[in-house]
Amino acid sequence: MKNKLLLVVAAVAIAFVFLRSSGGDAPLADGAFLLYQQGESTVRLTFNLVGGDSYRTAVEVTDSDGESEVGDYVLGHGQTVDGSMRTESGAIFELASYGPLWVSPSQLKEGGSAYGQRITELRSLNGREVALVSASVGMGAALRGEWYYDVVTGFIVGGMMSTAVSAPGQGLSFELVGSNVVGLAAP
Repeated sequence: MKNKLLLVVAAVAIAFVFLRSSGGDAPLADGAFLLYQQGESTVRLTFNLVGGDSYRTAVEVTDSDGESEVGDYVLGHGQTVDGSMRTESGAIFELASYGPLWVSPSQLKEGGSAYGQRITELRSLNGREVALVSASVGMGAALRGEWYYDVVTGFIVGGMMSTAVSAPGQGLSFELVGSNVVGLAAP
């Protein structure tokens, strides 16, 4: 339980490290969805057009028993975002504890920047080219993580976060396993 609490704190702290978004629009359409696998659960994010370039988000979490929950407790559920993935308050949209969901593809190059964090490298991940963003916060890098952004669409396609006391494989990890977003087919 203590590790899970530390991971949530890590996600929030690292999200605050991500500073500002660069311009551009995400390739959204009415009914666009992203499906992530997180352990034995799936997290489905759907964008529903509410007018102009504004979309209402819906998050559904399904556990290993097939039980689904749509909940306001999930960060990102029920928010309205624009084409640049900003909320009505102007904040960067974040999904659950994954952090910022989208980075402008124009920034996704080695030496580029994603919300103030340096992109350390480009690599192939499950058949797609991704930009790797690494960050550590706290004394002795107590909280650390890696995020993988698809260089074509800018959406996050995977990541992992852990604490200095996490045993191997005990951190939070997630991976995109399905999507109907143009250019972001699951591998």
